[in-house]
Amino acid sequence: MTTFETFTTETRRPTRNRIAAVVVHLAATAVARVRVWHNRRQVARLLGWDDHMLRDIGLTQGDVTSALAVRADEDASVQLSMLSLERRYAAKAQARERLAHGAELRAGGARYRVKR
Repeated sequence: MTTFETFTTETRRPTRNRIAAVVVHLAATAVARVRVWHNRRQVARLLGWDDHMLRDIGLTQGDVTSALAVRADEDASVQLSMLSLERRYAAKAQARERLAHGAELRAGGARYRVKR
């Protein structure tokens, strides 16, 4: 039994298209690496800020140090923004719980009534 493989021009990509795809991929990778490096340097500059300035933007020195502790090929600014969002959402959740607790106290909830 003999098998023949046939290729049409539609199924086979020309070599120059493959080379162009590789070049585009390498360029995109290089741009992404430079962006990660640049963002990492910007985050490292935040270590020079005092606690009051960092608190104004919702961060702490620990957040900045933690963001810089990620792998070198990960974007530290993304990690930093996630830490900031987590802190903001936690503060909002605590505020909601305090409001609910206060409302329950004002309404004289059964849990807080004095037994006589």
